[in-house]
Amino acid sequence: MKTSVAVVLTALISALGGTSALPAASSASKAIQTQSLTGPNGEPYVPGQFFDRFFMIIGENMDFWDVEAQATFANLWKQAPNGRLLGNYYAITHPSQPNYFAHIAATSYGWNSDSPVNITGSESFTIIDLLEEKGISWAGYAEDYPITQGCYIPYAPEYANGTEVPHSYVRKHFPFVSFETIYTNKTRCNNLYNAEEFWKHLKENKLPQFVYFTPNLLNDGHDTDASYFASYIQETWINTFYYNDYFNAGALNYISLDESGNTTGFNTVPGDNNNHIYAALWGGALSNRNIYDKYDFNRYNHSSIAATLEMNWWGETGLLGRNDTYAPFFAVPNDGTN
Repeated sequence: MKTSVAVVLTALISALGGTSALPAASSASKAIQTQSLTGPNGEPYVPGQFFDRFFMIIGENMDFWDVEAQATFANLWKQAPNGRLLGNYYAITHPSQPNYFAHIAATSYGWNSDSPVNITGSESFTIIDLLEEKGISWAGYAEDYPITQGCYIPYAPEYANGTEVPHSYVRKHFPFVSFETIYTNKTRCNNLYNAEEFWKHLKENKLPQFVYFTPNLLNDGHDTDASYFASYIQETWINTFYYNDYFNAGALNYISLDESGNTTGFNTVPGDNNNHIYAALWGGALSNRNIYDKYDFNRYNHSSIAATLEMNWWGETGLLGRNDTYAPFFAVPNDGTN
């Protein structure tokens, strides 16, 4: 059943008005003192036009309303610092892996498989190349990553007998190790970490400026469901999301999914709702002037991530020459008109 934007907006405004507020979050809108902040290896922060850090965390294979029905996610965009719902956000394709490629490359390469593939040559140019050219620090963190730091190439960790460790890390959800410009470069490989290192870097106030976080197959909802994913976010992340001044100050924080759970008729029914997924933003980079700034109904997709990073640090989009040329960038600091 198709749902109009007007119906969705009416339902969400009603939900917002009827939700009791959580305790007020501590102020996170203060500007980052960029000159005093560094990444994990002492890299100085490079100021952006709208934000100085972009954080993203990805869940798996759930439809928009299945996620929004969970109180954790319904409350997040309403009550986190300057939270905003991206109510018309779509994944690129099915299955998982090409959506993860699009996060950093602004294209799925037409790939339609979760089997390991190496993106080589000029095709392996990603947002990472752009960030490094400008001196912007970055890192990828993955739960159950089998090594503390570096490029782990196998599909998944295995027991000594050769069987795959269940509900753990999988390569298809960590796009960096599939790109030749990264896996052949030891310095870049050293920007890939087991997730335990994220919490150390956060505690030390040394997060990089581009932060990519991949939960394991239980916590991201892939082998569980939306309720489990919500419990994981509530128990593991919500205090950081709401109350950590360092995490939120000068930052644009993003949570979404790789793809929807519904593949019926995908790319065959004009205007259908397939691959409509939950996505929300919050943090000091946003500024909501009124209730309507909490909703952005531009039609975004995963290529909007690269477009947003480009607009923030370069003042233009399309620097990868792919779908970042056409995808709208996230509207910061205010409404969804760009």
